[in-house]
Amino acid sequence: MSDPYSIFVQSLSKAVQPKGPAAAYTPVHVIKAMFVIESSKSVGRVMLSRVLGIGEGSVRTIIKRLQQHSLISIDSIGGCALTPVGREVLGQIKKGMVSSGTIDLGGMGVAYPAFAIQVSLDVSAHSVLKLRDVAIKWGAEGAIVFHFSGGKIVVPSITEDLSQLSPSMHYELMSKFKLQEGNYVLASFANDSASAEMSALAVFLYLKGIQ
Repeated sequence: MSDPYSIFVQSLSKAVQPKGPAAAYTPVHVIKAMFVIESSKSVGRVMLSRVLGIGEGSVRTIIKRLQQHSLISIDSIGGCALTPVGREVLGQIKKGMVSSGTIDLGGMGVAYPAFAIQVSLDVSAHSVLKLRDVAIKWGAEGAIVFHFSGGKIVVPSITEDLSQLSPSMHYELMSKFKLQEGNYVLASFANDSASAEMSALAVFLYLKGIQ
C-alpha cells in the first residue's frame, strides 16, 4: 500500500498557485490549514481564509486538494474535518515537533509578539541565518534559535550559556518547555501574533524539507 504521507508531501512540490489573479498559496498554507482544521471541530472557508491570510478562492482550492487526497471530509454546511488518513498524515508532518506556543522574548531585547516551536530534529546542518531568512520571508521581523546542550541553553553565535547572558530568558524557556538534551527551540517574532506563528511553522517545515 502506498504511504499517504509521502504521496501528499510529493504532491506539494507541484505548482500550487491557482491560475489567474487570485492570491498564491504555498505548501505552508496547505499544512497550516490542516493544523487549523485539526484544532476545530468543523471549520469553513471564511475562517480558513482569515487565519491563512489568503483569499477564499485559494482556500477553496486548498480544500479541494486536501479532499482529493482523502485528508478531510466536508459536512453539509461546508465545514471541514480531518479524516483518519488526514490525522495520520498530519501526525507524520508533526514528527519532530515536541511542543509549541507563544513566548516572551523580552529577555533577548525583543518586544514583538513571538511564537516558538520546540523540536527534536537535528538543526545543526542549517545555518541560523538561513532559518532567519525563512522566517523573514514569512513576515517575521527575525528569529532566534536556542539549543539545549550539556544541560545549558546555547544561542548559536551569541552565547554558550543563556543563564549567564539573560537569566530571565533562560527561565522563560525552561518554564515553557520540557527541554531534553539536543532539543532546539525555534522562536520567530513579528509585528503580529499570526505572522509570528506562521513564520515559525514555515521554519519547522523547512527543516522537514517542505517548502
